[in-house]
Amino acid sequence: MTESYAVFFGDVAQDEYYAMPYFPSGGDKVYVETLPTQFGGMVANAAAIYAHFGRRTSFSSQLNSGVLTHKLLGQLRELGVATDHVIFDENVPDSHCIIMLSGDQNIVLIPSLGITRTELTDATWEHIRGAEFLFTTLTDAIPFQRGSMRAIEVLAELRRDGTLVAMDIDVFNPENHSSGLIEQCDILFMNALGHQRFVESGNDIAAVLAAGASAIVVTLDSGGCHVYTSGGLEHIAGHVVPVIDVTGAGDTFSSSFMFAYTTTRDPFESARFANAAAAMSVGKVGARGGMTSETDVRAFLAERKA
Repeated sequence: MTESYAVFFGDVAQDEYYAMPYFPSGGDKVYVETLPTQFGGMVANAAAIYAHFGRRTSFSSQLNSGVLTHKLLGQLRELGVATDHVIFDENVPDSHCIIMLSGDQNIVLIPSLGITRTELTDATWEHIRGAEFLFTTLTDAIPFQRGSMRAIEVLAELRRDGTLVAMDIDVFNPENHSSGLIEQCDILFMNALGHQRFVESGNDIAAVLAAGASAIVVTLDSGGCHVYTSGGLEHIAGHVVPVIDVTGAGDTFSSSFMFAYTTTRDPFESARFANAAAAMSVGKVGARGGMTSETDVRAFLAERKA
């Protein structure tokens, strides 16, 4: 039997870190400490974390073929993530993120790559269709195109073929809300700010569940998360731990949730596992600095339960 695998389609970036005593307001100036760069990108982080759990993992994106891209992809391969289905486009600029740290909070600035069309090649399309699940973001999925098929048709066909669609809309950009892609998700993740914007943009969790989603998860930092299913809402308690860097905690959560969900198909148990993994991730600098193992997460949960 062929080993199942997951495809993570989206951003990878070089994260540039700056520590500051406080977040400046308009017209202010503040001296900052430049910290070492880290490997990042929301979807690439999730892929690296999923692979670290020992699962077969593939990363795809639309990138240029320059030096930085090969550095970023090379690091993913070192972590066990396959990158054979990256779509190269020399019109895409280098990918950087600017991360500002102050205390236990951060602000992430993501320069747009200007991608308006992502043509899925025959090889990439077949690869995604064969995956257990596709993990992506709303921003990365909107440009999907397969010949005459637009993104909404691409995701719908994947689901008909049995590929789960998991999407992290994070803080949620309201300008994307009318794409119709949210209703094509099996698992949907967002944080508290994303949920606020999601509702303010006229979206409704009950409607997304009615469209066929299995679970919608709203993360609440150390407060845990809300898990919405057709059976209602359940709150899963979080963990209060010392914090060094929260960057990537959401990526750790969503990836860890999918790791547990592919085994259990239990969204509540998956959320408990993901809460623990995310709590463990914030004790180190870097979105991938806190990668852990299933054994360690289970041990963390057992200790907290004792």
